[in-house]
Amino acid sequence: MNIINSNLSFRSNLSWGNNPEAVVLHHAGAKMCSIEDIHRWHLENGWCGCGYHYLVRKDGTVYTGRNEKAVGAHCPGYNSRSIGICSEGDFNIEVMRQTQYSALLELTRSMLSKYEISKVYGHRELYSTDCPGENFPLDRIRNEAAGSSGRLVYPGYPIRMNPGLEDSNVKAVQEKLMSRGYSVGRCGADGFFGWGTLEAVKSFQRDNGLAVDGIVGVNTWNKLFG
Repeated sequence: MNIINSNLSFRSNLSWGNNPEAVVLHHAGAKMCSIEDIHRWHLENGWCGCGYHYLVRKDGTVYTGRNEKAVGAHCPGYNSRSIGICSEGDFNIEVMRQTQYSALLELTRSMLSKYEISKVYGHRELYSTDCPGENFPLDRIRNEAAGSSGRLVYPGYPIRMNPGLEDSNVKAVQEKLMSRGYSVGRCGADGFFGWGTLEAVKSFQRDNGLAVDGIVGVNTWNKLFG
């Protein structure tokens, strides 16, 4: 994990004394943005500066925001007792690619370990908002960050063939299919839903009495991960 110190300049009224009991995950709500963009937006809101402790960009690079010991400005009621992590992107209209997912997972695990805590929340679970977006892999990252071997929860959208788009949920499907003996093609679990994955999904559906359409909807997902 590559963490870059952003050296942001905060206003003097920044508050200290954060005592993390949880990690709260957010999205930027913007398809492309830097830590400097977020810092500027939050200054324009009248805040001390960037309200998040970290930003994870789509290329997997992590940037520091507020010092972890500083009270955040990202989730009312939890600002003085959580680490706020924001992911670049708008996950109401896009999906997270594996490079960003891996960095976010590693950072989340690191924070849980550092503070000896176990709770991971999406912003919307604690406040009236749609953040971090309906396509955000919240349940998967919560399970994997905690080292859970429990069943992954359906991400909320049908996973279908799209060989040009990397998706962390496609990678999870590919890995599960391979563990059950289905070949997804020579590239293996790469996060891209191509012809090999399509045929593997169809074979799995056929073998399990499901509608053979090559789309991983809720029924196929639950059968696969059940």
